[in-house]
Amino acid sequence: MEDSNEEIEPCRSIGPHELEAVKSQAIIKLSPVQVPAHFKRLECNTNLNLPPLNWLTTSHNSHGLHQALYQNAGFASFRLGQMFPDCVGEVDVVSDAENIKQLLKLPYSAKSAISMVVHKVGNTLLLDEFDIQKYLLRKADDDWKWLRTFILEHILAFGDEQHNFCLKERSREALQTKNLLSKFLYHSLKQTGYTDYDVNGPAQLTNRRASLPIIGPVLPEPKIDENVPDPKSSHAFNRNVVWTFEDIRMLIGTDMPIFGGPNRPCISLRLRDAAQPINVLTGIDYWLDNLMCNVPEVVMCYHLDGIVQKYEIIKTEDLPYLENSQFSPQVVRNVAQNILAFLKANATKAGHTYWLFKGRNDDVVKLYDLTTLCQTQNKAAEKAERPQQQQQQQMNPFTVPVGMLLYSVARNMKNTLEHISPRTAGNIRALLDNCIKLLPKEQYPQIVSSSHYILSDLHVPAGIDPKAPKFNDSQSLYDDDEEEEDEEESYDDELLDFGHDKYYQSAEQSGGKANVAVRHICDALRDFKSHAKQSKPAPLIADTVERCNISLQHISAGISCLQYFNSNQEEKLKESEMHAKQEEKQRILHEEQNPNMARPFNAIPLPYEQLKLVPPPSSSPIQSQAQPPKNRTFKTKYKRSKSNELTTTSSTKPTAVSNHQLSAKFNTQNFGSWNVHLKLLLLEKACLTYATLAEHHYETQSYGSTLQAIELACRCQQVLNKYMANMVSQQSCLLGRAGDCFFQMSKHWNAIEEYVQQYEQLDESTRLISLELAQELEESEQLCLAPVKNVEQVMLFSCKSYEEALAFAKDTESNELLRRLGNVRNELGLKYMYSAQEEYSLMKRKAETSQGSEEILSDKDGKDSSKEPLYVTLTVNSYDCLRKGIEAFTTVQDNVNLAFLYCNMGRFMRLRAHLTMPNESAVTLDTQKTFYNEAFNYYEKAKDCLGTRKANAELWDLVQWELSTATFTLAKQLQDFSVADNNSLADASKEVLDLLQKSLRLCDVEHAGARQVLYSFRSGLIHKRIASFHYAQLRGYGVCELSQLPKATLQLCKYHYEKATQILESLKEVRDLLVVQLERISLHEFLAEVSTHAAQKVKQMQLALEICLQCQHVFSHVIDTNSTVQVDDDEFKSHLTLYESRLQNALKTLIKLLLTTGKDPKQLSALYKRMYMETLTGKHGIGAQQSSTASISRSQHLHTLLTRLNAMCGAQTNSD
Repeated sequence: MEDSNEEIEPCRSIGPHELEAVKSQAIIKLSPVQVPAHFKRLECNTNLNLPPLNWLTTSHNSHGLHQALYQNAGFASFRLGQMFPDCVGEVDVVSDAENIKQLLKLPYSAKSAISMVVHKVGNTLLLDEFDIQKYLLRKADDDWKWLRTFILEHILAFGDEQHNFCLKERSREALQTKNLLSKFLYHSLKQTGYTDYDVNGPAQLTNRRASLPIIGPVLPEPKIDENVPDPKSSHAFNRNVVWTFEDIRMLIGTDMPIFGGPNRPCISLRLRDAAQPINVLTGIDYWLDNLMCNVPEVVMCYHLDGIVQKYEIIKTEDLPYLENSQFSPQVVRNVAQNILAFLKANATKAGHTYWLFKGRNDDVVKLYDLTTLCQTQNKAAEKAERPQQQQQQQMNPFTVPVGMLLYSVARNMKNTLEHISPRTAGNIRALLDNCIKLLPKEQYPQIVSSSHYILSDLHVPAGIDPKAPKFNDSQSLYDDDEEEEDEEESYDDELLDFGHDKYYQSAEQSGGKANVAVRHICDALRDFKSHAKQSKPAPLIADTVERCNISLQHISAGISCLQYFNSNQEEKLKESEMHAKQEEKQRILHEEQNPNMARPFNAIPLPYEQLKLVPPPSSSPIQSQAQPPKNRTFKTKYKRSKSNELTTTSSTKPTAVSNHQLSAKFNTQNFGSWNVHLKLLLLEKACLTYATLAEHHYETQSYGSTLQAIELACRCQQVLNKYMANMVSQQSCLLGRAGDCFFQMSKHWNAIEEYVQQYEQLDESTRLISLELAQELEESEQLCLAPVKNVEQVMLFSCKSYEEALAFAKDTESNELLRRLGNVRNELGLKYMYSAQEEYSLMKRKAETSQGSEEILSDKDGKDSSKEPLYVTLTVNSYDCLRKGIEAFTTVQDNVNLAFLYCNMGRFMRLRAHLTMPNESAVTLDTQKTFYNEAFNYYEKAKDCLGTRKANAELWDLVQWELSTATFTLAKQLQDFSVADNNSLADASKEVLDLLQKSLRLCDVEHAGARQVLYSFRSGLIHKRIASFHYAQLRGYGVCELSQLPKATLQLCKYHYEKATQILESLKEVRDLLVVQLERISLHEFLAEVSTHAAQKVKQMQLALEICLQCQHVFSHVIDTNSTVQVDDDEFKSHLTLYESRLQNALKTLIKLLLTTGKDPKQLSALYKRMYMETLTGKHGIGAQQSSTASISRSQHLHTLLTRLNAMCGAQTNSD
């Protein structure tokens, strides 16, 4: 007959409802049965005892009915956790729906037994049914012996052992009832093609959360036999649901069949015996099933001895209020909340196995910490004679699956979250720490080493920039609120005292066993105090050094696991190869025995190939999943080129298959084993960690530690490049920083001892990593960056590091490296230059002291003839370094630094002009001129690089000063030591004058600065030299009359003497000022000598006397400075003596000239006589101070004398 759901009568025996309804919501995570089965209503009097034709079929059209009643879920929580690791930690409970129903029916089923194992993974509890008969009593003696012994001796020693712990009804009547229900469900299944209904039930809830792409490298997957304690069980639920019951979130698996039709798209179907009423347990069972699947209605089919009688439909919210089976939803809610609170308060240790047990007719639920009890037995076994055998017998079968689940959950959290907060990172760290504790690294090296890698990546993420690492250490406001709530709860727990409550006893109080009375879990939510210290994982907050050190500890621990890889894997690989060879032999033998023969009347197809291979549509999703995500971006630094092969995109079940395929492909095609893959991942992380640590040490000026970290990072990079030639190398960055480090060491040379100690200090993790690197690299390949206690070698190491970095650098990086290399070359060139200058001066002093002994000289010549002098080597090295520095800055077009190098090269040429090479007897003026001209060219190039003073005023002034100094020095050399003959004398004189005038133009006295005073002093000296040059020209004419002297030369001579006098007097440079005044006196004496008329002679000598009297200011400056360092030497004393003689000579000459001519109208001869007598016999005369040898004393006497003489001249002028 046709389906007519409208004819199903609603149930009328429903009592009044409670005012408050419980809250329930179900979201389907994964369901192989996407569409409800099409419901077919059976006719009255249909015999259900007859099996339908489709009974127990396993086809897709059966909608999972074949496993709804007959298959055992086993330890389903582990499979659910592995399938949905994103839920573990987010939900409160993971379990089979039947286990949840069994717990929630606890107050109404006193005669039923409960036996479940409980595990804690993060904040989630895993519940699984634990059938004692199946897993302990019916197994061999050696299987789970420790648990069997404990249960038989401590729990089942009293009472009826056969029935107290029996969980399921296995009678003939129960089996017949199950078969009848199965036949009824298959009868109710319509076999025609299903139709997509506009459903409001489960079809709405199948939208799954879009999974994030995995953003990490491929890591090993736990094997199937390691995921669950019962690997042979492969039960897959029809629906995997996240069920929220009040405030409790549960991930459950259920196989309840769901039917639908055009008018009622979502119903559950139940078969009831019309002769028996519905009891409370059945009502709770139906109600919970519908809540877990969001099914709004249940259709009851009543039968008598298998003959269909009628149908009734009941709404889900009416099920608790049916007659004869009423129960309170509030009580069920209280049971759920109290059971969860009881378990969370006592099952607190991650990795421990707990046993929740209640025997038949028991009124107390007990929770045993089996791990603690097992450890107690292990301690006793250690005292026995066979500890190894005892340890094998005491192995916990749940330890490995729990550890694997911890690993899967942590890996999923790490790889699917785009931003990991400190609290989340702390949770991942806690999960992996427990995983490492549970899994022995000797048996599971892949998982343990992968856990260490994830922990290292958690502390030093793959995308950070080592120069400016940014860790997500800031906690959100939500996290802070959680911490405050935790503190308040812990404070309240300390205030409350549950000692008087007898309904509950914690596990800590009773030594590993907790219990609670069944009658109390029906009440309102109770506080189950845990006497064990419960603390949430601390958020991962640490500074850079601490993060790097912890990361290195995990890297070294992961590397230590690599030694356990090859033992078992090689044997399995050999077995698989042998098996493949045998299969190939059997295939060949079968083909030989059964050749392919042509069949009559069948055409033989011709083989052909398509021009363009088109992939089949079915394979495209798998291929698209296996490809890496295009949006996976890292920072430029530490981006692996191999990531294109090692990433995958989803965490759903089909993607898990592609993950396995990709992992297998990686193993076989690239490296052949997880050993190499994980080693490379760990070394890559070590490279990043050491680079980050090196940058931190560099910022804190711990240059020894920096070099150690860079050296290890470079070695890690060498190993990575050895296995993956196409990998992006970071050698240029690392070696560039090593060059910086060596250069900074040379600048802070006082702390070299500390730097060497820092480099030599090795912690344990670094030592283990170094040993692994030493095994991978040959001794000649290992980079060594050890500092030495020689500043020259350290600077050479810096240059070498930069040059090696340039070999690995890209075009964008090479410019910066060239700048740094040019800077070090410049510093090293200057060091060589100054060292060569000091060495040359020292050699000259030694040569002067040993000049008297010809034997010593001959011996030295004999010894040194075969060996080049040190200053020569230093000079060559200096020139080479400066030249290379110029080449580096020319390449990068850095004009400022290039100008600085040109300036230093000019300084080098000036030094070279004064050095005598071993093959030269002395430095000639021509040689000096050659080198000085080279220096001038370099200075001009430096100015050309800058262009104008605005480009870099400080550097421009430096170049200008150096050029002025070089010009003035060369002019002095040519003026003082020129040996030109008469033919070239004019040219040499002109060259000297041009150089002096050029040097004078280069004196920048306009711009204020540190060199302004020096420029002024130099200009005074230049004026003095130009004047001396002209004075020498005047004397060189050889004429005997004043009128024959060139007036222009005479005027220039007087002008420059006056300018020199003004400048030097303003600067109070008494030594040079006295020399200038003496030369002026000499000039006027010369002019008086060549004058033909007496009046001209008198005039010139009076000018000379006037200059002598002006020297009072010179001696005044000497007295004011009161410095014996400047003037108390033989040269100044000789100048004083010369001055005294010229003063007396001027007076005597004037007296003679006036008396000889007889023309003395102003009676000046008498004045000059008195003045001359004053210089001879006066109290302050020259004769009175001859005994004094100190320049200061003589200056004081002369100052007083000149004061007296000026007074006498003033008196004569007034009288006239």
